[in-house]
Amino acid sequence: MTTAFEKPDLGRLIASQVPGRSLDQAFYLSPGVFAADTARIFHQDWHLAGHISELPEPGNYLLFDMLGESVIVVRGQDGALHAHANVCRHRGSRLCLEPRGSVKRFTCPYHAWSYEVDGQLFNARQLDAGEDRDALSLKPVAVELFEGLIYVSLSDQPASFAALREELTPHVRPFGMARTKIAHRRTYPVKANWKLLVENYNECYHCSGAHPEFSRSHSIHMTSDRVAPLNDDLQARAAAIGASAVTLDRSTTHAPDGSPDYSYNRYALFDGFQTGSEDGQPVAPLLGDLTGYDGGASDVYVGILNPMLVYCDHAVLYRFVPVDLHHSVQEIIWLVHEDAEEGRDYDLGRLTWLWDVTTEADKRIIEANQEGIGSRYYEPGPLVEMEQYTRRFLETYLARLA
Repeated sequence: MTTAFEKPDLGRLIASQVPGRSLDQAFYLSPGVFAADTARIFHQDWHLAGHISELPEPGNYLLFDMLGESVIVVRGQDGALHAHANVCRHRGSRLCLEPRGSVKRFTCPYHAWSYEVDGQLFNARQLDAGEDRDALSLKPVAVELFEGLIYVSLSDQPASFAALREELTPHVRPFGMARTKIAHRRTYPVKANWKLLVENYNECYHCSGAHPEFSRSHSIHMTSDRVAPLNDDLQARAAAIGASAVTLDRSTTHAPDGSPDYSYNRYALFDGFQTGSEDGQPVAPLLGDLTGYDGGASDVYVGILNPMLVYCDHAVLYRFVPVDLHHSVQEIIWLVHEDAEEGRDYDLGRLTWLWDVTTEADKRIIEANQEGIGSRYYEPGPLVEMEQYTRRFLETYLARLA
């Protein structure tokens, strides 16, 4: 017999959701909801695939994999980025089996059909002369490059980056993200539904108790009336070094229709902290065109699954990757200036310490959250003021699902 969790009435679930409260149990436990998430969220949104420094030369490629789909992102002979479904047009084999590499052409490991890096079919032995070779190019996938960050969308009609570029670029560009490189990356498997990872990231109501390492340096865990004076003082310091302290408030505003979700917010660290490190002291050379430290940190969103945190000397990129209904992966990528050398300009342990210890703690509390939601005693509870960004995420999620 089919249960309500296996085949839920999505319309009823969405309509019955009470604003300002956490989601109904079915949103976290229902295979039917997860199938809808896949079709309406994961296959429609934009996803962070990598950084431009990973593809320095023509023929360099990387793979973006999610829920059985695989995308090849490659630098073409003309220097432009191309993205293709990692599916041979002959009988469907994966073309690229390694997550990164460099090729002159893509050659299928099954029957040796080969393709130019722009996706055009190059050679197919014994192919009937009457076949339209142009119709057998690799299937294209939407790709965008924003300030050195590579995004892909599996949608046939992806949301436009136009508004995002116009509004976000002036605030992100001073940090020179296109002139950085990956210093380290780590994945954290989490036994929880993907929404719990995003909900957790979007609020700091839990930070005082769960993240003492973070809370002693970042003011964002305080209530708005207490943090406002610190952020007011940050304005002049940010302007003096060439950074932007503008806030695009995700708690009340929505991205324009037809655009990915996006936001920017720079907030103050506590006195004595110049960056996100154990002792507050710099951990790497300054980014971009900055002339010093303002004691601030920038939260940036491009799409609902891709937050990033940008300090004056390094950036921390997040990827929330759904695996199945009850499992997710949180990947963190640390960026430093492109000329920085490990051992000379930065120590990897100091660079990664804060967000490694914070993410390990998040993993524990999120998994406990998932276990509690699975109880027959669970019911949606009220969100407080400091969970306003989580409320904003839930509103966006429900609108996309509907």
